[in-house]
Amino acid sequence: MAFTLLRTAFEPYVDIPFNVWLTIILILTYGCALRNPRLLLLIVLGVSATIFVFNTTATLGEMIKTMCLLPLGLGSILAFLVADRSLQARFLPAFTTYVNFAVYANIGMMVGTPAGGTLRGMCSKIACVALFVWIVQQGHRVGWKTVMVHNNLFVFTAVSKSWIFAHACYRFVLLTLPCFGSGRRHRLLELYSLTLTFALSSTSKLPFEYFFGMADTLVVPAIAGWSAIATTFNLIPRDTVNDNLLSSRIGTGADAFLGAVSLAVAAFAFHRDEVHEDDELF
Repeated sequence: MAFTLLRTAFEPYVDIPFNVWLTIILILTYGCALRNPRLLLLIVLGVSATIFVFNTTATLGEMIKTMCLLPLGLGSILAFLVADRSLQARFLPAFTTYVNFAVYANIGMMVGTPAGGTLRGMCSKIACVALFVWIVQQGHRVGWKTVMVHNNLFVFTAVSKSWIFAHACYRFVLLTLPCFGSGRRHRLLELYSLTLTFALSSTSKLPFEYFFGMADTLVVPAIAGWSAIATTFNLIPRDTVNDNLLSSRIGTGADAFLGAVSLAVAAFAFHRDEVHEDDELF
């Protein structure tokens, strides 16, 4: 009875069957990333090929996004990690440049997310700019030497723990915008990303913030890939909840509150930038 009530309460906001299977997929992905990255690379390439061949309902934009996340994103990272150590040492500068471009471009391009006529959408643009400036400054401080390889994982060292949590708040608000539809399949994105960051950090005995890049590189493609596969082969019930349901439930008051959250993230980001700049003066 209690489970039924709980499911009824969460069903409008979270696609429960999708996320149950996604949790299992992420657990297996985590295990493969640590113990058998070559197998994970083969799975990524196989899933990518399957989506490309059989997913005939995706738009060109959706297909390009999926391919960028899976074979070009996660696949390229795994290909480098399973390469011979001598090749890793030789091409680490080029790999670092690739990762830097992917990280900074991915964050910066989100400023173009349609606001959908909402206050929170406009405020999210300000937060995006602030977070982009902040993380670029962190990369600049280390001379853009942001990547190292540790135990078959890539470590992004030029991001702070405070930036990660500020970004989580920003992205949570961002995913409520009308352009993301009902958002039921990716509502728990931040929970997955932060949990996997903590798991990788605990296993590797390195700082939490070092593994946000690797965790997000695993989580986001997993969500995109599983969503495409589930839709293509109708493996779970389709998301029949009206795309406008969440948007209709976010009234003027909630929109203003979420906008204030985004502005608070922006203010915090700009404040942190000023603190670091003052520190450098001394």
